[in-house]
Amino acid sequence: MRRADPADPGLRPLAPGPWPLAPGPRPLDSRLQTLDSAAGGFTLLEVMVALAVLAIGIVTALELFAGSLRLGTKASHHTQAAIYAQNVMDRLFAQSTLDDGEESGDIPGGYVWWARVQEIHPDEKRTRLQPERQSPTDFIHLKEIEVRVSWQEGRGQQALVLHSLRTLTEQPNQ
Repeated sequence: MRRADPADPGLRPLAPGPWPLAPGPRPLDSRLQTLDSAAGGFTLLEVMVALAVLAIGIVTALELFAGSLRLGTKASHHTQAAIYAQNVMDRLFAQSTLDDGEESGDIPGGYVWWARVQEIHPDEKRTRLQPERQSPTDFIHLKEIEVRVSWQEGRGQQALVLHSLRTLTEQPNQ
């Protein structure tokens, strides 16, 4: 073992102490053995548990994606049905007269529409003091319009229904 030379700037003196100094340098593999045993590692059980947790997380994420796709498709069908029902309702409102009755038809994409128009009388139990005179409300006709759009989705049939009222007036005969 060399002693430090005070004239050499690269060498420092060894501190006195009670350590065993074996003649010659220590072998490299004995230091690696102490590093390996101190660092530790993962056991097979720890790796398996980590993989199981990871697998559960991946499966859950895939189920969330699949669920969001199903909800997106369902929302798309409802939106399309609402647009079709509004188109049928607009067509009925554009008519100058509405006759009581029912209509239906097919729409591309597997949708079916049905519309019903009927006159409703909100004051059917009215009492008149002068029955020979016509009431001003006799010239106003209130029509109820119901539009239903239905389609197949999954195992069952879905439907969207719109209701509206329209008043029609006629000129009194004098």
